[in-house]
Amino acid sequence: MSKVNELTYDVREAIKEFIDDTELDDRYIIYLYNIKRAKYLRQDLNNYLRTNDNSILQTLCLEVEKVSEDECGFITDCKYIMRTKQPIPTPLELHTKVAITKVKPTNKTSIPFNFITKDKVPYISGSMFSSSIYAFLDNDNYIYLVSNNNSYFLLECISVTGVFEDPLELSNYSNCCGCTSTDSTCFDIDATEYPLQPHYVDLIRKEIVNDLIFTKNIPEDRENNSTDEEIQRR
Repeated sequence: MSKVNELTYDVREAIKEFIDDTELDDRYIIYLYNIKRAKYLRQDLNNYLRTNDNSILQTLCLEVEKVSEDECGFITDCKYIMRTKQPIPTPLELHTKVAITKVKPTNKTSIPFNFITKDKVPYISGSMFSSSIYAFLDNDNYIYLVSNNNSYFLLECISVTGVFEDPLELSNYSNCCGCTSTDSTCFDIDATEYPLQPHYVDLIRKEIVNDLIFTKNIPEDRENNSTDEEIQRR
């Protein structure tokens, strides 16, 4: 695994003979990494490959709060519901679900909540396990918690683990292992390893280098083609 500055440096080194690297912004290189990373991980996860690969997972902790019945929407007999105080970073979208692998209390030994899709929420009240805590992600990217057991209103903080579209989005969150832990960001660009397996790092680096060199040469190719066409017409 590599850090962000190592990823951008490797790309710059590979293209310096073809492109003036002052034209390239590091943010653009990482943008390309993120897009290609999402493509390959989506393929793997849709095929149920590497679902337990911790190298691609990220975790953040979020405070939760009780919100009014206005937020309950379609949930039967709902007066209050628990919701994270912040939306989560956009998770990777898969065929049938989002790539959230675990939502649980911050205690390391705690059992994860039942993470379900939003459309299954109305059926919780009639379930024999309705006293369990269920978590779901809404369209606003907030995590919501529901249960027929009111003790869940005592929750103050939860942890969310998953695969996110842009790993660097976690740099906007300071709570990574507990809601009182705010000394550093969940993703430190200078210190945190980019969440991707080494073989994909190598593959994506080569793709980015080829894409950048090809894009740089397009104007020259077009000029040559137009010149050739003019010659043929004559």
